[in-house]
Amino acid sequence: MKQLIFLTLLLGISHSSPLHAQSPGTGTLEIRFTNLRSDEGSMSIGINTSEKGWPRKAEMEFQLKKVNVKDGVFVARVPDLPFGTMAISVLDDENDNVEMEMTLGIPREGFGFSNDAPIRGLSAPKFEACSFRFERSGQQISIAVRYMGKGK
Repeated sequence: MKQLIFLTLLLGISHSSPLHAQSPGTGTLEIRFTNLRSDEGSMSIGINTSEKGWPRKAEMEFQLKKVNVKDGVFVARVPDLPFGTMAISVLDDENDNVEMEMTLGIPREGFGFSNDAPIRGLSAPKFEACSFRFERSGQQISIAVRYMGKGK
């Protein structure tokens, strides 16, 4: 009888637990882009939660107009982002065509990755080098935008 009461209480507690019924949650991530050479165009942001498709096929994409750029810094807020592990790639799309401009394989527009992960040659860094945990609304990260070629 004691085992039956204990089992009933245990099952009741596990089903009434608020953690059991909650979704993973979402929040707003603030991204500070530094080293911008102009206030023209938009920032194209790609977010991946796994290495599948990284970085060319983002799971989530945002095109944000560069407004209020001051001293080469633009701050963007991405709302309703699911909490968890992710990596971010960014293009400083100065001409707003949602494509990386290239000359002889060298990017003419700025780019960057979360954690300011280094590139090797002309290859993007691995997902693991760029990934971070997004755990709370209002969390802030910074990405330094890099330029290899001359402007548009």
